[in-house]
Amino acid sequence: MDNDNSKYIKRCLPFLEAPLYEEIKETGFYKEFPKGVHVVKQGAYLNFLPLVLDGIIKMYAEEDSVQFLLYYINPGETCVMSFNHLFGEEAVQFSAITEEETTVLCLPVQKVKEWFVKYPSFSRVIIKDYQKNFEDLLKTTKDIICYKMEDRLIKYLENKSKILKSQNIHLSHQNIASDLGTSREVISRITKKLEHENLLIQHKRHIELLLN
Repeated sequence: MDNDNSKYIKRCLPFLEAPLYEEIKETGFYKEFPKGVHVVKQGAYLNFLPLVLDGIIKMYAEEDSVQFLLYYINPGETCVMSFNHLFGEEAVQFSAITEEETTVLCLPVQKVKEWFVKYPSFSRVIIKDYQKNFEDLLKTTKDIICYKMEDRLIKYLENKSKILKSQNIHLSHQNIASDLGTSREVISRITKKLEHENLLIQHKRHIELLLN
């Protein structure tokens, strides 16, 4: 593992015990992914735990050809769904795709199991990420049950703007529809309505969010 990626680990996981940090440097390996490619595909089998060092990964699932957003993984976070699958031999029930150029630290299965018991700092990271991912999934479920599609779209665009740190969101109506589990026609109709309400501007290749 080179020095640049070692710095990413220190930045993302500053509270690791020194021996664990050394073990990660010795046994972990990293992969760099361009924007818009799969890190994991639904139905695959994992032999590593991914930890995002730089970039953003979108987690989603697909059922009967309908795709829906689960949550995002930010720098310093692990995919707890992946962690659950490490203790069994079942195929994963989700996909992970990069939202931008992303560097992932891959931690070998056997080492992850060992570190979870051996190092308190590592188990705390896993538990913390598990809690966050659970809360994100709960929020997604509540949004589906409690909010109209228009409200869900606004919340989605606000969250996307926050993640990307930009008011300009470069996504097609089909991309948005896939994340929200609806049709492109529904998204086109709602975005047109929101534009008339001066909440956003639709440019040729992106949406400009005007919400404060």
